[in-house]
Amino acid sequence: MATLASSLAQAGVPESVWLNLVNSCYAALSTVASYSSTQITPRKITIIGGRGRMGRFFTQQLTAAGHNVNILENEDWEYADKLLSCAELVIVCVPIQWTTDVIKRAVQYLAPTTALCDITSLKTEPMSAMLEYHRGPVMGLHPMFGPNVKSFAEQKVVACPGRNDDSFEWLLDFIKSQGGEVIVSTPEEHDYMMVIIQATRHFSRFSVGVFLAQEEIDIERSLCMSSPSYRQEIDIIKRLFTQSPHLCVDIMLATQDRCHAIAKLADTYQRLASLVAQKDRTAIIQEFETAQSFFHEQSITSANLSHENYADRHLSRYPSGSQSPTEGNPPAALSHGMPVVPNRSEASF
Repeated sequence: MATLASSLAQAGVPESVWLNLVNSCYAALSTVASYSSTQITPRKITIIGGRGRMGRFFTQQLTAAGHNVNILENEDWEYADKLLSCAELVIVCVPIQWTTDVIKRAVQYLAPTTALCDITSLKTEPMSAMLEYHRGPVMGLHPMFGPNVKSFAEQKVVACPGRNDDSFEWLLDFIKSQGGEVIVSTPEEHDYMMVIIQATRHFSRFSVGVFLAQEEIDIERSLCMSSPSYRQEIDIIKRLFTQSPHLCVDIMLATQDRCHAIAKLADTYQRLASLVAQKDRTAIIQEFETAQSFFHEQSITSANLSHENYADRHLSRYPSGSQSPTEGNPPAALSHGMPVVPNRSEASF
């Protein structure tokens, strides 16, 4: 694979292009192999928002695996008792701004043994709501991919344990059996990381896309004389603008922490742009060397720095208005610190 990657890079093929192709082939192969070799116990599952884009992905994956999947949409609440009361697992797949309200509405129909999880890109608030209003098993999930993928193969899913984690073991094992990787995190660490992984990244690429449109750049012509890295970056930006604008904006505006971080990033842009306008070569080099030193230090220390310590060091950087669901009496799964679950696949509303 390393030789192939090097050859493709030299040929100017963006990594995102061939990697998506490889992952799609692997997804097809792993899915066929898994379905043909794995004996599953069919589960009764209801997906709230199952006709949305991510909802459809989970519906398709779980149905293909042999589970009995029902869908509850906004117009189906008159049937909520039938769709929810007998479910072994309920997955909330609705937009961020509606998640907590939907959780509150759904829990009144759930049995104490029903496992409840959500898949939004925020975890602290939904986890707090699920733990407060539902007496049964609770877990927060965040698929770190979009709805256009074909399977869980080579994809990451962040899992935030809440209560009675063993009720979700079969679901996490299913994701791993399809070639996915499950990363266990606290809701607080997850939400901090998403400020960087999602919000500032979206804003950065959104800004470049707006700039290119504003300047009416001939993208195709620029690609004719560009480097592989430029082509890859343009490909990523173009994919951002194929998404729903509402989804992209929601990711950036979801919390005050995200808005605050984006504002700080914009301040950084302005500071650096001022140095460029002043042609202050010395100051620009100093900024570069400071960042260079940071990344060099990260490469040295990352192997020795646990994710728990990293979260402790940085969680208080941005002001937070949300109460942690783990304050007071933390759920057992969080208090004893679950390890990262390895990938074992190798042997609208």
